[in-house]
Amino acid sequence: MEEDKQLKPEWLLRDLNDFKQKQVDLIVEVAHPDIIATHGHEFLSHCDLFVGSPTAFADAEVEKRIRQTINDKKYGCYIPSGALWGANDIAKMGKLGTLQGLTITMKKHPSSMKLTSDELNNKLNIALEENTKEHIIYEGPVRPLCPLAPNNVNTMACAALAAENLGFDKTYARLVADSRLEAHVIEIELQGNGGFSVYTNRFNPAKVGAVTGNATYNSFLSSLLCSGGRGKGLHFV
Repeated sequence: MEEDKQLKPEWLLRDLNDFKQKQVDLIVEVAHPDIIATHGHEFLSHCDLFVGSPTAFADAEVEKRIRQTINDKKYGCYIPSGALWGANDIAKMGKLGTLQGLTITMKKHPSSMKLTSDELNNKLNIALEENTKEHIIYEGPVRPLCPLAPNNVNTMACAALAAENLGFDKTYARLVADSRLEAHVIEIELQGNGGFSVYTNRFNPAKVGAVTGNATYNSFLSSLLCSGGRGKGLHFV
């Protein structure tokens, strides 16, 4: 980065611990959930924060620190909706406590999944060999899945954050591998009071092996352009 002639020397920050030396309106994290775990609450004491790795919030202590800082300070934490269709609608129901159930199903080609678990990777290998059907790689609460697939399940983490009354332990995740897919598919099933329900299916074309689908890049940019200046709180953009 230091060799990029388009970047002025005064723009560079070589040590994140020195971030307060820069007078900025918004810090954008797109690196790794560990950055939010270590520095997120400190960033929010200085300016608005855009979190590109919401799987960081699967750590209950990280979520607690961030929410407490939001309450104590004047800045906002912005969560890009990415592939999560209807994030703000989920957040509205979560805030009112009318959300009764939420399941996020993510379907991808096995090579698009970057997992840290040997058990889950063994299932992916089977999915690559048996390429005529879907294979369920994981099924259960969102929280334990996030550290096993930190690059793949930001959509699920965003949903768990939005579903405030359910959270990471009661928002349900299904990770499905299908070698026939040349797309990332997100299915959302939601239940509310009095028999209310919503089902959505998002089909996003993607190259085999790609972690992110084509349309999500534009969604991410739009979220970034909408971030900042809304005051304290957790904002889904």
